[in-house]
Amino acid sequence: MKTSGYILLGISGILLIILGGLMMHYQSSINLLITFGILAGLLLTYQLTTIKKIIDKGLLMVEAIGNEDLGFLHSKNFKLFNAHYQHRLEKLYTSFARIKKESLKQENYLFWLIEQLEVGICTFDEKGHILHINSAFKEKVKLSTLTHVNQLLSKTAIDQKVLEKAELENSYQLPQSNKVLKVKKLQKEDQQITLLTLQDLSTELDDKEYASYNKLIRVLTHEIMNGMTPIISLSDGLLMSFEDENGHSVQLEQVTQKMLDTNAKSLKVIHQQAEQLMHFTNTYRSITKLPQPKKEEVDVEMFINQQVEKVAERLKQKDIHIEVKNVNNSVVSHNFDPILIGQCVHNILKNGVEALQNVDNPKMKIKIQKEDHLSIRIANNGPEIGEEELKHIFVPFFTTKEKGDGIGLSLSKHIVRVHHGSLHVNSDKQKTEFIIKL
Repeated sequence: MKTSGYILLGISGILLIILGGLMMHYQSSINLLITFGILAGLLLTYQLTTIKKIIDKGLLMVEAIGNEDLGFLHSKNFKLFNAHYQHRLEKLYTSFARIKKESLKQENYLFWLIEQLEVGICTFDEKGHILHINSAFKEKVKLSTLTHVNQLLSKTAIDQKVLEKAELENSYQLPQSNKVLKVKKLQKEDQQITLLTLQDLSTELDDKEYASYNKLIRVLTHEIMNGMTPIISLSDGLLMSFEDENGHSVQLEQVTQKMLDTNAKSLKVIHQQAEQLMHFTNTYRSITKLPQPKKEEVDVEMFINQQVEKVAERLKQKDIHIEVKNVNNSVVSHNFDPILIGQCVHNILKNGVEALQNVDNPKMKIKIQKEDHLSIRIANNGPEIGEEELKHIFVPFFTTKEKGDGIGLSLSKHIVRVHHGSLHVNSDKQKTEFIIKL
């Protein structure tokens, strides 16, 4: 406010004091007393009105600042303030403008960053109103417009049951799809926000498959080179023993018994190496040319007990306790090829028996459960499988055993895969568990 405003208020105060004195002096004269009283009332009303206007303007400015609206700085009424206040408010305006600009810049950058992600992201409030959604999410659920979560629940494979499962299990793979949904509840001040992320595993699976092919090629190359090296070396030696320096065949009289004995041994080794390579090739062919699954409805608990019976003698010899648990507590049936899946389960059980060879109180546990898919979990309390070994455990011909061929688990993985299922392994100090999902 300008200095003149303060002077006016000061003069009004002085006049009120003077009027008060005059009223005391002329209190015997009623007419003068009334006149002085009216004048004093008018002055007091004027002064109070002026003060109220100042307070109201101050409150309006405080409210405007609270709402980040500093437009009043450029209004005519703002000229009522002197340069002292104007300078400070101008600094406040500059600070607010800078903070708001930075905030908008950060917000726009965040939205741009989310938009670039291949992972679909969607957030909605307690009433189901969509707060933010990126293009990747809309593309994955095949909806061009999404403003309320009810649209998602009614028009896509993501219904309320799927949301609940995804929240309960941390992640949920959508049926007949490579897409995985994750749900997380977030608290923002007094508002609860639900965050959905939808990820397509196809790219990740392709990368893993490419890595697996690389590993397989390395193993194949290693095995073939190991088999071919002695064959080439020995055949070269044979050839040299029957040729002279000029490359001509030696005469019959030059052939000695020692030469024949040596060459016979060489031929025997070549024959053995060729047999090993043939066995290796046939084994590889057994993986790549699995028969088509002949599916039938199978009583899963009975099926598992049959597989356990096949290794019962080994379990008895190793004194291994085995337990089969049906989580559903009712008859569980599922459609699969009992011969192929039987081979898969047998391989895992056989590996488990071998893993428990030097373990005190060896135990195995098989747990079956069926909800939207069949889960068979085969666990043992054997030693932990190392991280590096876990990476290669399903790679064909990879083995850490002296007499192993490295084909059992790889074949099991392939069998489950042709059933459109998955086979995974988890291992820690307490247990190693193979999980078959069909």
